[in-house]
Amino acid sequence: MPIFSLVHTKGGVAKTTSAVYLATAAARRGVDVVLVDADPQGSALEWAADAAADPLPFPVVPAPRPLVVDTDRELTIVDTPPGTAQVIQEAIDVADLVIVPTGVSPLDVRRVWPTLEITAHRPTAVLLTGVDLRTRLAEEVRALLEGEGVPVIGTPILRREDVRRAYGTTPNRLHGYDDVLTELMEAMVHV
Repeated sequence: MPIFSLVHTKGGVAKTTSAVYLATAAARRGVDVVLVDADPQGSALEWAADAAADPLPFPVVPAPRPLVVDTDRELTIVDTPPGTAQVIQEAIDVADLVIVPTGVSPLDVRRVWPTLEITAHRPTAVLLTGVDLRTRLAEEVRALLEGEGVPVIGTPILRREDVRRAYGTTPNRLHGYDDVLTELMEAMVHV
């Protein structure tokens, strides 16, 4: 079954948040999903522990080393650290689809290019996060990426305070991630 790895060489671009929200969206559809935390900081594991009073609707497990993924699940989502660690390459190599969450600031976008270089051998799509619809920045970033032949997921994730505060809770509202999951699952039909 599909394996989605969330990868970006830069931190702070919503990799863990996107992993948790996508897994939540899948679990709410009845999909047997697991989130594999390959980040040595264990952010997804900490998120799950902090949400113990209202548990996440899916298991979060630490990544074994070397990274081996349980393919018995209907969906596996791998959260990775920033940087260029070996575990990132392993997460890319096991992925059916690499998702590159990125903010739309010039610094975030500048770091997309090195990330795309290391994911070039796997199907990859960029997910725009922290988008402010009052500006044209997201449209400009989308046009830039698509102009270079980079697939960009159609649904952007808007900059929302409740998403930024969601750490350690079970998300109640999915704020576009359900639509993103639909796009990703449809893309898997063509991979």
